Amino acid sequence: MKIRLTLALVFISVWCVAQDPTTKEEKSKETEPMIVVDGVKYLRSDSTHVLKKLNPEKIKAIKVLRGQEAIDLYGEEGKAGVILVTTKTTVTKPLYFLDGKRVEDLSSVNPHDIQSIEVIKDQNQLLPFGDEGKQGVIKITMKPKNRFQ
Repeated sequence: MKIRLTLALVFISVWCVAQDPTTKEEKSKETEPMIVVDGVKYLRSDSTHVLKKLNPEKIKAIKVLRGQEAIDLYGEEGKAGVILVTTKTTVTKPLYFLDGKRVEDLSSVNPHDIQSIEVIKDQNQLLPFGDEGKQGVIKITMKPKNRFQ
């Protein structure tokens, strides 16, 4: 399966280059399509390495952009085509704390009642939160309730 996927990606790369209507002089500059994996652009020199490193079982979709569509989205970098690879990554959310207590749902929080929001992304500061906090921690402090309202 992995060999088939690699061959398919190589075929797509070659096909994009072969279909590019530029002159030989222009083709010699940048003829390989850009590779974009989960929104991260890779230099053409790294593209073969990136494709070989991908686990075929974790690929959700592959889309090839050519011509004006590729240029509209990626500018001149997309001139030789763009291969978009989307993986089946499990997106984990950051941990949320509301007034010091961990919460899963923030839908009931009124934004006007928020006093402050602290976003923790530094790896050293995330250590106390373990694996659950590796995507970040968001601490929300609510305004104190006024007794006379």
